[in-house]
Amino acid sequence: MLGTEQPVVLMQVDLHTLYILCFGTLAVAGGMAMWDSLFNVQRRTVLRSWATAYALLFAGCILLYARAEIPALLAGGISNILIVSGYAMMVAGIGRMGGRVVPRALLPAAVALACLWLAIGPRLPFLYWDAFGSLAIAATQFVGVALLQATGLKNLRSRPVAVAIFATHGVVYLSRALMLPFLDSSLDGALLAFASKTTMFESVLYSVAAPAILLAMAREESENHLLAASQTDFLTDLLNRRAFSRRVGKLLASARPSGILLLFDLDHFKRVNDTYGHQTGDEVLQLFSRVVEAELRPQDIAARLGGEEFAAFLPGQDAREGETVALRIARRFSEAAAAGSGLPRLNLTVSTGLAITEGSSLDELVASADRALYRAKRLGRNRIERDDPAPLAA
Repeated sequence: MLGTEQPVVLMQVDLHTLYILCFGTLAVAGGMAMWDSLFNVQRRTVLRSWATAYALLFAGCILLYARAEIPALLAGGISNILIVSGYAMMVAGIGRMGGRVVPRALLPAAVALACLWLAIGPRLPFLYWDAFGSLAIAATQFVGVALLQATGLKNLRSRPVAVAIFATHGVVYLSRALMLPFLDSSLDGALLAFASKTTMFESVLYSVAAPAILLAMAREESENHLLAASQTDFLTDLLNRRAFSRRVGKLLASARPSGILLLFDLDHFKRVNDTYGHQTGDEVLQLFSRVVEAELRPQDIAARLGGEEFAAFLPGQDAREGETVALRIARRFSEAAAAGSGLPRLNLTVSTGLAITEGSSLDELVASADRALYRAKRLGRNRIERDDPAPLAA
């Protein structure tokens, strides 16, 4: 009613509610990580270590929640060991994703520290004990931030979000560790209560955000592997025709750069298969792909188009530079095949068609190089030809 004062009701969230929320989020996080581990074979170990981490955190929080009714050694000692172990397993999973395995010596060191913690902790004032536990949690978070910088994780879009989450959690617990030793439980009860609620509220947010972003990283990495597999020739690990066309076509459409397209065809390759078998034929293709990769620059793009046909796009190169690269590839391939290199000693050569971009579209460039390749084969193979009457090299 107008003019009538209405009572203002403020919802207050107490520690009991925050603990219940934390229990629920950790249980859900553990279930989701375990469920994903059933389908993500590549990261099964990582996901299950995270599921175990959430279980340890859940158990540690249970002991903290019941600390008023259980011995101090359980509430302040075992609970902190469980919680820090849970955080450590989360960080170990991140390290494994980035290609860093936890040293074996770390486990006995952690057990020794846990025993020392249980021996010394009960003799310290409670706030000091709590401060040391907070400092250990902060340390695990900053180690996690460092591991997230690993080369194997840098291409993940979700990585910066994970860094922010772990860094924030680390800063909160570091602040708590630095503050607690200077407080008096009898004089600063209100401040301690506020600090506990603030820390617990942030921990609830962390228990939602951290598992979600770690799961997103594992899924994104799996998707990236599938994408890479769909763009890679299974035998040679070069790009396949579709990926090559997409990458070079995008480059030509956006920048119209100068460059050279080389088309390679291994001469009389069917004779290799018929004489030595398809296993040897596959090894010859792999040998040629290794030679191509060794002779190209990082910015060059190479692919296996199918069968014994390969392609390479050399941005910024002119006809003479492209000819030099093609000659090096042909000579090194013939030398490696003649030397054996795990194969029968073979006399193998390659024919090459060369085309210059000159503002051409990808289709025009491929057609030009293909005409040059046809001329090289028609004129006797083992030569480099350009799509004009003048041959480049024999």
